[in-house]
Amino acid sequence: MSRSGPVYWDPFDRDIAGDPYPVYQRLRAEAPLYYNDRHDFYALSRHEDIDRCLTDWKTFSSARGPILEIIKANVEIPPGTLLMEDPPAHDIHRALLARVFTPRWVTSLEPQVRDFCRRSLDRLVDVDSFDLMAEFANEVPCA
Repeated sequence: MSRSGPVYWDPFDRDIAGDPYPVYQRLRAEAPLYYNDRHDFYALSRHEDIDRCLTDWKTFSSARGPILEIIKANVEIPPGTLLMEDPPAHDIHRALLARVFTPRWVTSLEPQVRDFCRRSLDRLVDVDSFDLMAEFANEVPCA
């Protein structure tokens, strides 16, 4: 990405993904509401704009999900996928989860989480650098 000319952001561009921060800075400064004509999507880059849109679910629906390819393919999202729901279904499911993920319960998991991290990271003690996804994040259990 050049530092001159029109700002360009492409979530599929590996060069940009390698160091996205200069692009993010330009987006915030020059194009806080950015349109990518190649992939036909809009993106917001300023916290205050994003925060305002998150509460306006009627205009900025989550019902089709966060993945551009799925949105473009008009894939029907099955009900019960919290990340891909709008109120009132989202609120009902979130309230149910809040009953399970109480502060006390999450705190009770701390010893297990610390043990998992120790076991997973001990092998990296003498390594100068590593790829988080390849060496650690993919091992995090989902349940």
